[in-house]
Amino acid sequence: MRPGAVGVLFAWLLLVTWCTLAGADGGSIRLSEMKSGYRITVFTAPTPFRAGPVDISVLVQDSLTGEPMAGARVTVRMSKLGQLALEYPATAEAATNKLFSAAQFELPEPGRWDMQVEVEGSQGLAVIAGEVEAAKPLPRWREIWPWFGWPALAIVLFSIHQILKRPGRGKASMLLDGRADSSVATRVR
Repeated sequence: MRPGAVGVLFAWLLLVTWCTLAGADGGSIRLSEMKSGYRITVFTAPTPFRAGPVDISVLVQDSLTGEPMAGARVTVRMSKLGQLALEYPATAEAATNKLFSAAQFELPEPGRWDMQVEVEGSQGLAVIAGEVEAAKPLPRWREIWPWFGWPALAIVLFSIHQILKRPGRGKASMLLDGRADSSVATRVR
């Protein structure tokens, strides 16, 4: 295997492995509405949305100019039949992107949840709501496998390196040993 192919394979493995970990600007868009002079967009992570640790990020913009409205107070409310309602403030401190307000919490169980986002700012109060379906949480091993996968990847790469560097693998050594057929001898000259 050529070194370039090994590099491409390694990059592909990294890309596939950790692509889903990157949430971009807060995950997948779940709700987006214009209400009371605001454009309110709600993002959820992980994708697909599932029970366990979740991140709900809210982008509040002026509906006319599209400018982010950083001073708005945002509250996220999750409710499900038979469960106590969950209510969390969404803050810029909890958000990776400081244009967003985010609430991070544990969603206790899978199923259909009603999500309500309340925004209170310079243009008054606005509430948007919608439903989200939460899948079952990932098994614990799926969360921590990259920590165990790195040593295995290092062993595999080292093994490939050792196989490629083994003496007598080149065509020239085959010619000297007399193991090559005439077609290889013709191509080498």
